[in-house]
Amino acid sequence: MPARNPALPKVADETIRAVKNTVLGRLYGRAPLPNLVGLDAPLNSIYALLSQTALNSEGNSALILGPRGSGKTSLVHRALSMLSQTHTSKANYHVVHLNGFVHTTDRIALRDIARQLLIKQDLEHVLIGSFADAFTYILNLLRSDDESTAIPPVIFVLEEFDLLAQHPKQSLLYTLFDIAQSQQTPIAVLGVTARIDVLDLLEKRVKSRFSHRQIYVHNMASVEEFVQIAREALCIDPSHTVSEAFAQQFNMRIEDILTSRTVSQHIEDIFEFGKDVRQLLRAFSPAVSQLTTVNPLLNASTVESQLAQTNTSAKMQIISSISLLELCLIIAMRSLMQLGSTKYNFEMVYDEYKTFMSRHMMAVSAGGAMKIYKKPVALKAFETLVELEIARPALMSVGEGSSVHGRNDLLAGTAAGIRAPKEYRMVQLMLEPSQVVELVSGRIDIPAVIRRWAQQ
Repeated sequence: MPARNPALPKVADETIRAVKNTVLGRLYGRAPLPNLVGLDAPLNSIYALLSQTALNSEGNSALILGPRGSGKTSLVHRALSMLSQTHTSKANYHVVHLNGFVHTTDRIALRDIARQLLIKQDLEHVLIGSFADAFTYILNLLRSDDESTAIPPVIFVLEEFDLLAQHPKQSLLYTLFDIAQSQQTPIAVLGVTARIDVLDLLEKRVKSRFSHRQIYVHNMASVEEFVQIAREALCIDPSHTVSEAFAQQFNMRIEDILTSRTVSQHIEDIFEFGKDVRQLLRAFSPAVSQLTTVNPLLNASTVESQLAQTNTSAKMQIISSISLLELCLIIAMRSLMQLGSTKYNFEMVYDEYKTFMSRHMMAVSAGGAMKIYKKPVALKAFETLVELEIARPALMSVGEGSSVHGRNDLLAGTAAGIRAPKEYRMVQLMLEPSQVVELVSGRIDIPAVIRRWAQQ
């Protein structure tokens, strides 16, 4: 690493443990980042909505929509934290967290609502009645001894809202939205989901009681914001266990790693591929886990190797060991795509493969043992590519039928083309041209002519 870093003072075990706990907590989402990057607008909207409920006893409801890993849950937690810090002495409110993965029925959700509201009363006799009556009974238990006092505000955070919308009759959502709309009890309902069409899952009576307020959270708009998120997660502040000198050295090493050419390229690849912040942060966790008193700073080579492995998709790892014939068929499909064919069958692919091999047979033989495989052998290799989902049966247009039971082999076909021989069933390549080039460049057993064919 750069020589500008002065010699490190002795680092205690307590300091290393504190650094690892802090940074790993951020990387795995157990602890919030010091600052949320590029999310000021949705954060202000969520905070304003919660403030109206906690301070002014208003009923509110909203949906927070955005792709996975865009920061929806972090926004809610940050808004709740801001609310508790700003209005500690001005408001008395409760927060209830529900999750569609955990609370699979309305009854399970109702029991957990009572648990989170610290209601210890036996509710068995209450659960016999309707869901709305049981829910109202639980809220009334929040009153103080004087029945004339108002019920304190309650904030409901519904993670995986789309799964909760799939409950029979949607009693939970109907009751929450109905109470929020009626303004009888001050509650705020925040639904968090990655499904953009979640409103279509709601019944008409539920949708009519929803405020239709939607807060959209988008992925990072630039690589610079993407890198800044990693910087926020990795950099540390001085504390009673971390000296200012060590924190400065540690942050300087982080800056050197993030600005290095190799790491910058890997981060840009992750950004271009999916913009998944969690994927980026978790790539740094092995290097953080290896911190010791002997090596208290992040190891750049460990970070680079982990980022390189992260950039390699599971599909690319699976197909990295396919046979040379299967690889040639992939290149042939890529060539048909370049000629303008969006769908192709085995006969078209084999004809493209045979044409190329016949034209370059002399050069291929000189570069290594190679031959033109007969059609039955090539068909078997083609079926293997379909089984690996490297090629998938092409979608038929509306009216032509649909795939049979979702099978992804040549024996399934489509309703309209089920009688067609499997050699003539249309497929599509599920790899980008750049992935084909990457697949060939990572192999050393490829003849030079085949390598040039892939790079054309």
